[in-house]
Amino acid sequence: MNKKLNPLLILLIILISATQTIAATKLTRLVRTIQPAVVTVIVYDINQDVANIGTGFFVDKKGYLVTNYHVLIGKYGAEVRTSEGNTYPVKSIVAENKAADLVKVLVDIPPEKFGWLDVSKDLPVIAQRVVVVCSPMGLDQTVSEGIVSSIREIPAIGHFFQMSAPISPGSSGSPVVDMNGKAIGVATFQYLQGQNLNFAISGKSVRDLKIEGPSITISEWTYKLSQQKPREAEKLCRTGFNFSINGQNQKALQYFQKATERDPNDPVAWYGLGYCHAGLNNHDSAIEAYKQAIRVNPYDETTYFHLGNYYNKLGRYEDAIAAYKEVVRINPEFEAAYFNLGVAHMRLGQIDEGRKAFEAVIRINPEAATAYLNIGMVYSQLGRYQDAIEAHKQVIRLKPDFAPAHHNLGMVYGKLGKSDDEINAYKEAIRIDPTFAPAHFSMGNAFLQQRNKAAALDQYKILKDIDQDAANKLFDLIYQ
Repeated sequence: MNKKLNPLLILLIILISATQTIAATKLTRLVRTIQPAVVTVIVYDINQDVANIGTGFFVDKKGYLVTNYHVLIGKYGAEVRTSEGNTYPVKSIVAENKAADLVKVLVDIPPEKFGWLDVSKDLPVIAQRVVVVCSPMGLDQTVSEGIVSSIREIPAIGHFFQMSAPISPGSSGSPVVDMNGKAIGVATFQYLQGQNLNFAISGKSVRDLKIEGPSITISEWTYKLSQQKPREAEKLCRTGFNFSINGQNQKALQYFQKATERDPNDPVAWYGLGYCHAGLNNHDSAIEAYKQAIRVNPYDETTYFHLGNYYNKLGRYEDAIAAYKEVVRINPEFEAAYFNLGVAHMRLGQIDEGRKAFEAVIRINPEAATAYLNIGMVYSQLGRYQDAIEAHKQVIRLKPDFAPAHHNLGMVYGKLGKSDDEINAYKEAIRIDPTFAPAHFSMGNAFLQQRNKAAALDQYKILKDIDQDAANKLFDLIYQ
């Protein structure tokens, strides 16, 4: 008996197949743009025998390359093998961050022989798709993909994120790339406990690698490190870090506590101890550990910054402000400290102080959309409506599809009595996000000001399915 397939089912199968083909084609194109920037890093011991294999990627057209610190530590030479199969020597070490497991090197390679990846300063978001191009076990240009599973911050080190994209030995130093081709992190390590958990250090830590002083060869670098006295608490801190990055703060606490006892003058041990206490909600102990790290190293702005963030979390805004002011005293270009300082001032109702802090953020980073958004709200509260409009327009320039910016712009127009501009701004916010309740509420209220109760009721009907509390408030305004 012949059975014919339902035409709609056939169409659905075709559409699914086409969608999968388009997605696969897009991924293939993305990987092709990444591969010229990714290399296999081959490192040699003192006898010039191959001692290790890792991965790295170029971060600019000058030939600067980033890989993991542990790939090169203790070695005496290295070269890179490109996607075309050619090898070029690593000329020198130019920057390092041992805590974040990152090192930047200069490769002796002609500019036309490699590509490079733009490194994002923004953190990824949970469930964001990522691609890793790496050299596991020396197998060049291997591709894996997955999603970002979680994001964590470790004081004195930076942000790490966990991902489902698998990494293997030889993958260390691989770029973790978003769907737009930007490197958002560097594959760093696996945590083996029942299942493989894969971690990457954020792109911001890569961007923070600063070239300081003259560059040196790998052999000179290794010799220099061999002359340094090892930190007594380092191994304990590393074990504690491995537990804390996996969210096992109680276990990590034991190692950091031992580290502080082994070396009371090790700031990293105190950072880690404070972080673990914070994760366990031991507020007083966390604050005391952070303060002890500051006593050990009073010129480290990062410690003050994390202390300020913790005070902010606890609602102790005056203390947070004091900590952030120490940060910017030490480092006047610390953008995030100024931003958080502005937020703390605003929560205390200190509007003008908040304005100054957000203006400092914009001075440092003219592309800081969230700073423009906040300063726009500040200007509105101060009655500087034209300045508020310009600030919100800057947000829209930087993030055209950010509904809250359009909504806030509409509210400023409303204060100026420009009802048509106000409603058009709300409409734009709703076009971007039809479920953005504040825009529906504000538009309903704007219609009421125009004595258009029917249009206001339409917004009430929409709000009932989005935000019942907002719908009830609008209903009360309509029938008050």
